[in-house]
Amino acid sequence: MKNRKFHHLTVMLAFVVVTCILPIVPAAVAEVQPIETSGASYGEWGARWWEWAFSFPAANNPIFESSGAVNCARGQTGNVWFLAGASEAAVTRSCTIPQGKSLFLPLINAASYDPFPEETTISLRQQIGELFIDLVTDLDCKLDGKPCAKNLFEFRAQSPIFEAIVPAGGIAGNAERRFLDPMVSDGYWLLLSPLRPGHHVLKFGGESTGFGGFSTSVTYHLTVLH
Repeated sequence: MKNRKFHHLTVMLAFVVVTCILPIVPAAVAEVQPIETSGASYGEWGARWWEWAFSFPAANNPIFESSGAVNCARGQTGNVWFLAGASEAAVTRSCTIPQGKSLFLPLINAASYDPFPEETTISLRQQIGELFIDLVTDLDCKLDGKPCAKNLFEFRAQSPIFEAIVPAGGIAGNAERRFLDPMVSDGYWLLLSPLRPGHHVLKFGGESTGFGGFSTSVTYHLTVLH
């Protein structure tokens, strides 16, 4: 099989300015937004999330942050904040968030880029699905101990075709600045309405039998400011 770089980073963000206007109504518990929101679909949010994730060097990338306290706010703009997934089995992080921010996060996801000459973006999508996302066996999301949704498997979304600028030392394994085009992604995502000010514990992740087996679980101790 050809050697291809797949990035399966749960809840793993972008110089893209978020312009979607979402209702800023603090929620007592998780309120999951519909997969087709008023401003952008989950697939479009997923593309923006990957642009954000690829925009940092690996050395200070939120995906690889063990505590989250240092890099949580990096690159965040607009009314939606991205939460990073993890490239390892279990991570616990702390994050302080301004009041009124919705949260967009991947339970488990993958992206592919740089097709071979004989390949198309359609074949890239097929590979992501067949080799990884179609093989997801478990999803998890709990906010303050309560499930985020009844059926998390309803929240799968594919991105439109997009591109990303990756700095030197980025998570694409590049020594120099790179421009990745085209890119596509697939995965399970959630967009949560703003939380009430105070402390919250958000835990999410997933498992897939793809790539020899992959599981991830991220716990965020969130402090929402007044």
